[in-house]
Amino acid sequence: MRQKSGATMSDFGTSMPSDDGAAHDVRVEVPRSRDAEFTAFVRDSGVYLHRTAYLLCGDPHRAEELVQSTFERVYRTWAKVKPGTQRAYARRILVNLRIDGWRHGRRESFPGDDKIPVAPASDHAGHVMLRDELVRGLSQLPVNQRRVVVLRHLLDLPEAEVARELGISIGTVKAANSRGLARLRDLLVEGAEAIEPVAFDEQAVLDRSRAALRRRRATQAVGAACLVLLLALGVVTRGPVPLPVVGPVVLPGGQLIAPLFDESPTDGLGPDLGPAGNTPVACPDELPEPTPARAPESGEEISVLYNPVVVDAADARPLTCYDVDIEAVTPGFLDDAGLPVTANGEPLPEPRGISDTGKIWHFDSAELFDDSDETDDAHIQTSTWAGDGSGSSTSLTSDEGSRTFPVGLAVTGDRVIWSEYAAAGLSPHMSFLRTLTLSGETLSGVMDPLTSTQERLWLLATTEDSALWTSGATDDDTRLFATTLDGDGTPMELAAGVTALGADDDEAIAAVPTPGADGTSTTAFSLFADLTGGVPSSALLFEIEHDSSAEVTQVAVSDDVIAWTVVPVGGGSGALYVFDRVGDGDSVVRLPDGVVDDLRASGSLVSWTSTDTSAQNPADVSYLYRATASASGYDGPDLARFPGGSVTASLAGDRTAWLENAGTRQWLVEGAVVPAPARG
Repeated sequence: MRQKSGATMSDFGTSMPSDDGAAHDVRVEVPRSRDAEFTAFVRDSGVYLHRTAYLLCGDPHRAEELVQSTFERVYRTWAKVKPGTQRAYARRILVNLRIDGWRHGRRESFPGDDKIPVAPASDHAGHVMLRDELVRGLSQLPVNQRRVVVLRHLLDLPEAEVARELGISIGTVKAANSRGLARLRDLLVEGAEAIEPVAFDEQAVLDRSRAALRRRRATQAVGAACLVLLLALGVVTRGPVPLPVVGPVVLPGGQLIAPLFDESPTDGLGPDLGPAGNTPVACPDELPEPTPARAPESGEEISVLYNPVVVDAADARPLTCYDVDIEAVTPGFLDDAGLPVTANGEPLPEPRGISDTGKIWHFDSAELFDDSDETDDAHIQTSTWAGDGSGSSTSLTSDEGSRTFPVGLAVTGDRVIWSEYAAAGLSPHMSFLRTLTLSGETLSGVMDPLTSTQERLWLLATTEDSALWTSGATDDDTRLFATTLDGDGTPMELAAGVTALGADDDEAIAAVPTPGADGTSTTAFSLFADLTGGVPSSALLFEIEHDSSAEVTQVAVSDDVIAWTVVPVGGGSGALYVFDRVGDGDSVVRLPDGVVDDLRASGSLVSWTSTDTSAQNPADVSYLYRATASASGYDGPDLARFPGGSVTASLAGDRTAWLENAGTRQWLVEGAVVPAPARG
């Protein structure tokens, strides 16, 4: 018996003679066991995960505990993890565990330079100073900005992936990233020092993971046995039990167990996927009083509005059945990978993709965390208004043999445009803009991208016939372009430096700031129409002055109103301004929250989502604003707050939808906005 040079007995079997007497080596493939694969994963990914954990929590010991907990959860479901995606799967679990710590713990201090475990280096004063300033700068960022900066830049994740890993919108990621980098820009010129990795004992990690799995299984077995015993006790003692001499009696256990049988059954071994559990919309006996409105105070900024009234967001009343007629509630939950899914495992649609035709455009998120670039199943799809799961879909662009990742979406009527970014590992990083139209249950449109560029696409909007977008190396240096949706036109450059963009069926509005003197800036609002012709028509609607530390972050337009927000770049109180295009119902909504996302306008209705970035545990709050008397049925505007503790909402036509987030449970609620005449 012989072996080839460099081979081992685990690679080859014995040599067998052939018919001609010559010996041939017979190869025997011996697949690695589950434990061997897991220990190899620990060895290859331990340093990466520890670095991620340290940057998120700032404490080496807690980082080790976080990584160990992550390994235990990964080991628990190792057989279900797709090959090539183990690292991304573990990273999602790690980030979710850290977010749970943020939600339930106190604000933590970040270590100073004297405690950060960096690799030994020669005495270079410049590097030491940069490292110290970077660490201290991170310690001054709010938690949401710190985690976005870490995931976006130190881990180099796309914005869409950061948004999904943190459970927030892409707009919130962009805002937090922009604000975080604005405070760290000077510190990141030279880059951060590498964190000294911690050596992991693969066998020790495997042993602890096995022990954790055994404890979990033992706990489940005990729980199942208790449940069986409880059910058996309920069967025995639920009704009157005949006792000798005494006769039939109801035992105390029966009084305790009977409600379990009398209520509707639930699956005690998994998440309750019934609609019950989401915050109900109140339905009072009488029409609620309108939101209090007041006249502007002396010196209060009212922009270009004429004789407006002022509403404070803190005074918003709860949404009621006089505002929205609920038509469907789609329950969901967070799966093992931390992704929101429906009961059948399909991605839970996001409200921002709602259209006024009763469909919700959304992306299949199951493939968007795949580090192996094998995202052949990634696609955009629609769900029906009734929530029965039917709809149409199409795959995303293939670039160099790999599917791209979606990073933006805009909907008008039955049309959608979206942007895609090249898959990880590809160079150069290409961006694409695509469009589709939904006719009944059939998708139609231009299959080739409307545009492709090596720059990033930032803002998107669409009219009935045209797509508009801004592109540039950064969101601070962009140019506005437009092209026809049929794919036959040549992109036209319309403006530069746009900070906000909105559109409806036949027009688009862009906000372009100009720095001024004495701490003030001027933002011009330009209207673009006739974009399908060779020379689009443009007009300056108006200009507003504001503090140079703030900017116009959102614009929404309809036939009835133009709405925009002015928010400080570093976070803080802002304002929503609503210009009534058909009457004299101008108004201002004072916003205490730091970020405004997904501003929508339909007729005289306006909706948006706000996040208080200064809070220790930021939560989204969404609003439905009847901006004029004709829309509210009152003498002035009326502001209502969507139900639920953490909500993202959107509006299109007379349709609205919101996603209520309650930790591991999710509910997508869809309904129709009740017209004003029905309120009287």
